[in-house]
Amino acid sequence: MHLPLHTRYTDYDTKGHVNNALYLTYFEIARAHAWRESLGMPDEPTFILAEAAVRYRSPAMVGETLEIEIRTGEIRTKAWVWEYVVRCADDGRTIADGMTVQVWFDYEARKPVPIPEALRGPLASIR
Repeated sequence: MHLPLHTRYTDYDTKGHVNNALYLTYFEIARAHAWRESLGMPDEPTFILAEAAVRYRSPAMVGETLEIEIRTGEIRTKAWVWEYVVRCADDGRTIADGMTVQVWFDYEARKPVPIPEALRGPLASIR
């Protein structure tokens, strides 16, 4: 799944490139879009984020148009991996890539629980 990223003036640091901390926010934007739009799930997710990693490949500069790709990697018993690639839409170069691990969570019991079978297929379809 691909979606455009709309950078804001405040995303840039004094050197004119996107600040490193913003990439986790970009991952979150893609995650929320996948959750709501691709999976049709409610705004209030029933998962928690357990891990996040970002690899910086090339600086994104002021004025460049960005896009992000999100796809499901591994699906485990109680967790799944979403993988991300941020690209420059103008020349296709990879700006950053990374991953997050989401854990299906029972907020009432305050513990991880198995991912519902009905969600496994839709999760796997995010490509």
